[in-house]
Amino acid sequence: MESNKPPELSVILVAGSQRSRAQRVLDALAAQTVAAAIEVVVIDVSRPSLPALSTSRLRTKYVQRPDIDRWAAARVEGVRESTADAVAFIEDHCFPARTWAEMLIAAHRHRVVAVGYAFTNANPQSYVSRSSMMARYGGFAHPCPGGPSRFLSGNNVSYKRQSLLEFGADLEGLLAIDFNLQELLGRRGDAMVVESRALAAHQNFTSVIKEGRAGHAYCRLLAARRAESQSWSRARRVLYGLAAPLGAPIIRIGRLLGGLPGRRPLWWTVAAGLPVIAIEYLFDASGESLGYLFGAGNAERETMRWELETDRIGTPE
Repeated sequence: MESNKPPELSVILVAGSQRSRAQRVLDALAAQTVAAAIEVVVIDVSRPSLPALSTSRLRTKYVQRPDIDRWAAARVEGVRESTADAVAFIEDHCFPARTWAEMLIAAHRHRVVAVGYAFTNANPQSYVSRSSMMARYGGFAHPCPGGPSRFLSGNNVSYKRQSLLEFGADLEGLLAIDFNLQELLGRRGDAMVVESRALAAHQNFTSVIKEGRAGHAYCRLLAARRAESQSWSRARRVLYGLAAPLGAPIIRIGRLLGGLPGRRPLWWTVAAGLPVIAIEYLFDASGESLGYLFGAGNAERETMRWELETDRIGTPE
């Protein structure tokens, strides 16, 4: 799709070997109510032998980078290739509703640095998927309150492009995990909001083991990059590393339950899913502990593998 007007939103999709679900995201973007106002930046890190994705109905920058094997590096490449004032990251397993881009564009017209989305479940038939959805996106699961927020969703979130570029060489370390970037933005006093009408359907693992292993890698990376970006002392790393296995699951379950008042449709889903949620938070906490104590290890490449290469709705383990 060609347009003489500059795009109002650049949507960044990192695509791997799971072609059908990445194509589903592109098809959803082509169906946006303001499709002519967006550009889609595809960072394709798959093997060159795989067929290219179809983008015929979209204004697209298609960048083939099979040499990239780190999640943050792929995301940074997307920011560099974007041209709109606002950039929106979308995972290859997160499918935006038709008005998603319209709502984000309107939100970014205000003086905000970051805008988060609200989420529905793309595969709610599975008990593990429903539980994992609450574990990962419970605070932003539809229905959720919109407005100012200290933190937004991870991986699926939007920012003012210039605010990202201002971090220069530090951007890659910060974009590995959005929590760390948002923590820094919050300390600077930058405005972040949740746009509860910007809906996207997130596809979750149907296996507790897969979800747990993915969360373990993600949280190890989170902890390592958090300590590095904030120049933590060794003593603080050890303290947090020893406290994480017990403290982190309790804190996260408390936050999840504390966000439920006024959201009656989610009560039963959270209550029924607590056993799975607790197990996944324990996986996460073990990864967080290792990240503080021993660094990232291979966690970023593992995160990329779980994000882009692994089937989410295959046979449960």
